[in-house]
Amino acid sequence: MKRLILGMTIVCCLTVVSGAAWCGDNGTVTVNGMVWLKDAGCLGKMNWESAMSRPKSLAHGQCGLTDNSKIGDWRLPYIDELKAIYSAKSLFNAVQASVYWSSSTYAGYTNDAWVVFMNGGYVSYGNKGFNGYVWPVRDVQR
Repeated sequence: MKRLILGMTIVCCLTVVSGAAWCGDNGTVTVNGMVWLKDAGCLGKMNWESAMSRPKSLAHGQCGLTDNSKIGDWRLPYIDELKAIYSAKSLFNAVQASVYWSSSTYAGYTNDAWVVFMNGGYVSYGNKGFNGYVWPVRDVQR
């Protein structure tokens, strides 16, 4: 039994170092040094303004989180972060085959922001009044 526990601990630590894994299930997945909400559909669809503010109120006890996160820890990802998560989407629950908002605005067009279509991984921009999905991210807490 001790060998099993030791082996699981070593595998868990090694996969965290590799950049794409989770140890136990605290409602998060760490990919490329960023902590993502494991339930990619929990917050649902909303316009960009709401998408910018809603993750900030996310905390331990919501959306399956048992990670001791606090209000203010979470945010909407930048477009490069959101693009990078597409290839790891199989690690998550409830990823919608639809548009996800980024916090990055489309330069020169104040009414638009960048989005990623999770059904194909392509990037575009959308009007901020449109309803897209919200997938919160936070920095690894040290």
